[in-house]
Amino acid sequence: MATTELIPRQTVTTICDNVLQAQAEIARAFALLATAKDRLTAVIGGQLPYRTTAYLWEREISCNNLPRSSEKSQQYVTRNAWRYVIDLCGLKAYLTEARQQELYTQLEKDQFPPLTPDNVLSTLAGFAGRVDSLLTESALEVFEWLRPHSDASRAGQLKTNKHWQIGTKAIACYVVDVNYTGGYRLNYHREANLRSLGNVFSLLDGQGAQQYPNDLRTQLTEGLKAAHAGTCVTTPYLTLKPYRNGNAHLHFLRTDLVDKLNALCGDGTLPGAEHV
Repeated sequence: MATTELIPRQTVTTICDNVLQAQAEIARAFALLATAKDRLTAVIGGQLPYRTTAYLWEREISCNNLPRSSEKSQQYVTRNAWRYVIDLCGLKAYLTEARQQELYTQLEKDQFPPLTPDNVLSTLAGFAGRVDSLLTESALEVFEWLRPHSDASRAGQLKTNKHWQIGTKAIACYVVDVNYTGGYRLNYHREANLRSLGNVFSLLDGQGAQQYPNDLRTQLTEGLKAAHAGTCVTTPYLTLKPYRNGNAHLHFLRTDLVDKLNALCGDGTLPGAEHV
């Protein structure tokens, strides 16, 4: 007997029922993901500049291994939460660039403990106990940048600079680039040095870590947009005069802070130190 039935009704019913059930579960899952994103946004998202901590995953998720995608998503959220806590407490202001890279490498490798109140507080307490030594390290990094080495830096040949002491004026190389409009922008590779300089001065001034947009790097970035050769960009701690050869002449406005930095890092006792 001929039949026009191409697929058994029971099979069609099973397909439709399961597809509809799967769609309902997907809808519930995405509703939960939306709620999760709202929760993250409320506590660690959008409150600091350049943050993406409210994201749920780093890259596109794969349907081939959803349990693994779920695990990676949770690890990603945990890393971002740790980053936010570190940024929020201003810890980076006390760290040299090398130590910051070390810290974030540990985060990327998921070497931090699980995110619990006890773990967060104990980790921050450990850093807090090392604040003085961390500040000294960061200050030394700034001091070494501003203190030219005559055998390695052309700025070391310039009379303004002292080999073992920072004066009220210094010449720093490769600080600015000329942009396509003829104005200036900070050299990308020097942004970290300037950020550290602003933080060290602010910490020595008893003002705590600098916060965006009142940090030195941002202040100089904005000021350079309207600057031209020979004009000064003025910030609370220093003025910067850019030149087309990439040099920047720095004039420090707080001699008391320069004295503190010299006392901390450049006491003139090292071999070859200049006596001033």
